[in-house]
Amino acid sequence: MLLSTEFNYASILFGTEKAIEIVTGAGFDGLDYSMFDLTREDNPLTDSGYERRLSSFRKIAADCGACFNQTHAPFPSFKEGDGEYNRETFPRLIRSIEATAILGAPHVVMHPQPVSGDSLQRNVEFFGSLAPYCKEYGVKIAIENLIPHAYFAKPEELGALVDALPSEHFTALVDVGHASINGSDAAELLRGMGSRVGALHVHDNDHVNDCHNMPFNRKLDWQSICAALKEIGYSGDFTYEAGFYVRQFPKELAAAAYRMMAETGRYLMSLIND
Repeated sequence: MLLSTEFNYASILFGTEKAIEIVTGAGFDGLDYSMFDLTREDNPLTDSGYERRLSSFRKIAADCGACFNQTHAPFPSFKEGDGEYNRETFPRLIRSIEATAILGAPHVVMHPQPVSGDSLQRNVEFFGSLAPYCKEYGVKIAIENLIPHAYFAKPEELGALVDALPSEHFTALVDVGHASINGSDAAELLRGMGSRVGALHVHDNDHVNDCHNMPFNRKLDWQSICAALKEIGYSGDFTYEAGFYVRQFPKELAAAAYRMMAETGRYLMSLIND
């Protein structure tokens, strides 16, 4: 199990090359590369020299003794009734799969979409259309649970979607923050998804807002979450999506904030692996 984090804010502060060094130096084994911010100058979805740039990122990480363990594609993956958005976004999703392969990460995170009619079937068809690109680039798509009470927030909904797609190209990502809003429970979702869970987004919230803070800074029950991960035999990585914790500090304290995140992550991983 690698300790990993998304580091979009560090890239904004320091540039991606320096951010990789700072975050891995803080104690992280893995990096989650964000591609949803199209304003970032290094975003491979808008950068014509993306192959060279991504390869350089991968080398910097390797030189730091780390790797890219996952990426995040733009979202929404598609919008119902918005043909222009969908025509622009679909090629970006393909590019995000390619970019993931260049970085050496095993999977790219994408969001399903609740739509009118048969949401399950329409999402099966949509993600199925991306399967050939997963095969071409050797990358899995990790499908993320949405915030309750949207469709694909419950284990029976997300599980049905993952089960309907080929397991060699798709897995589930459980965002424990999303799963803890509007009266829902992350541990319950984890147990309901069981062995389908191949990846995580770890962050804390107040059960109302999607705060993306560090564990023990809001209200989630981390003993319960870690117990559920242990119970289902989770063997993927422990990946933070808690960038708003770092954003509350001045730039000069960002590295220290990442170190605190890393120490906390190691503690939580010990509860899972004990």
